[in-house]
Amino acid sequence: MNLFTPVETEKLRMRNRIVRSATAESMADEDGNVTDRMIEFYKKLAMGGAGTIITGFMYVSEKGRAMKRMTGISKEKHVEGLSRLVREVKKVSREKWEDDVVFVAQIVHAGRQNHPFEDPVAPSAVLEGLTKVMPRELAYDEILNIIDDFVEASLRAERAGFDAVQLHAAHGYLLSQFISPHTNRRKDEFGKERAKILLDIFDGIRERSEIPVMIKMNTVDFIPGGLEIDEAVRIAKLLDKAGFEAIEVSGGMWESALYTKYNVVCQNVKKSGEAYFADYAFEIKKNVSIPVMLVGGIRRKDTAESLLRRIDFISMARPLIRDAFLPEKWLKGDNESDCISCNKCLKYISSRELACYAEKD
Repeated sequence: MNLFTPVETEKLRMRNRIVRSATAESMADEDGNVTDRMIEFYKKLAMGGAGTIITGFMYVSEKGRAMKRMTGISKEKHVEGLSRLVREVKKVSREKWEDDVVFVAQIVHAGRQNHPFEDPVAPSAVLEGLTKVMPRELAYDEILNIIDDFVEASLRAERAGFDAVQLHAAHGYLLSQFISPHTNRRKDEFGKERAKILLDIFDGIRERSEIPVMIKMNTVDFIPGGLEIDEAVRIAKLLDKAGFEAIEVSGGMWESALYTKYNVVCQNVKKSGEAYFADYAFEIKKNVSIPVMLVGGIRRKDTAESLLRRIDFISMARPLIRDAFLPEKWLKGDNESDCISCNKCLKYISSRELACYAEKD
């Protein structure tokens, strides 16, 4: 399987199998609006050659913010800037590649991993062990309101011109908290079927739109009593049956660092090896018919192409922060990213704009 072979999902056509995985940009203004700097950042990614670009997470409500300078999609006022972002990115893609990039809006509610920890909420009142934040358990009606927030955000993404939305159900944010038995101990229907909130959001979108809905989801939490692969497979089957467009496989949350002693979301490839979520992605792929995207430490073209024998898309974040033009370089014959997994790009994300700082400090 070739990285640069076009591929079609149920509703989308991608010009290659390289996906820019979502990463917070810290480039919005204080009200969550798109800035010129953000537009230039994404234009560069589009020129660099990835066939699919997933935005950094965008909050669906003010209470769902995860950090400062986070992009918003919670209000109508956000649509104008997002529309301009989409237009500019599509324009440069067509000019350079004579083809549209598939542009996906990732949407999120931070839950107990919000910032600055004002009224943090979660499916259940379970202490966040790393930050020592005790969230408030969501009332049933609040969950219904959050579902509606995700639906409305998806409709705004559609009006802005995005090709799809991706629900962020990974890394310990609210939807991830719902599917984890560690953080969801509810006795009502949202606890008896932990995937219910995902299915209800999807159904709510489908009642009003045909925009494709992807999901980034944990397959393992790396926490005692947390989500494990067998349960993730069961949930993935439900999402496949419901009609989700694709699943991006990931794992871990903030609290995982207490048990693994390292950042499981962004591992050091020299220690972990490439494609550290591969086995989880393979297990998901064996059990679903929809495309599966694999993210996590992929650095070499030959590694990426070997993985395509078993999954559908290669998803990358840090290598494209290091060099947005890596896909084009791979197309021309290069084989390896020089990203060293130092994680400075993410270390500074709460205080600086997203960039590679490997040689700057």
